[in-house]
Amino acid sequence: MSLSEFSKPESSQQVTLEEKTLSSRVIHTGRVAKLRIDQALHPSGATVEREVVEHPGGVVVCPILDDGRLVFVEQWRYPLGRTLLELPAGKLDWHKGVPEDPAEAIKRELWEETGYQAHQWEELTYLFTAPGFCDEKLWLYKATGLYNGHKAHQPSEHEWLDVILLTPEEAMRKIRARDIVDAKTVSLLCLCFPGLL
Repeated sequence: MSLSEFSKPESSQQVTLEEKTLSSRVIHTGRVAKLRIDQALHPSGATVEREVVEHPGGVVVCPILDDGRLVFVEQWRYPLGRTLLELPAGKLDWHKGVPEDPAEAIKRELWEETGYQAHQWEELTYLFTAPGFCDEKLWLYKATGLYNGHKAHQPSEHEWLDVILLTPEEAMRKIRARDIVDAKTVSLLCLCFPGLL
């Protein structure tokens, strides 16, 4: 396919960016995500192929202790072959085709991963994590008034993690040193502490 097929219309014309789905074929359905191949009509009139990962959506929280320290988890990330230092997060559960309420999911994830609960919750925003090929929508939260902290109980036999406490300043230094490289964690920290980076 040549680049000329994707040439823009004249500037005086109304430009549409939408691509219309012509056909869709699911090629894999897994426990976490689904992969499909679509044929789509490009605004230029060309037919293009799009690979799409369907994801149930997720949540991430910045838990702030009364002394100002933040609650992180360190866990093995198999696709990367390494551990990552992250803020607590997880995917939405779906029941009979209906997604879990993100506001409830994040409370569950914080408790499962760290053993903490929180009196105050604030939904900050949501973002799309990888819109070039995936539809995952991630809700970002801040939690304060933490209580009942204890050693994190493991949510399942397939997920093991350590709880680590850092000050905001320590976390920002780790971002600059590339010790914290998880995108959702960096995004949320920058939202919560915009003046520190």
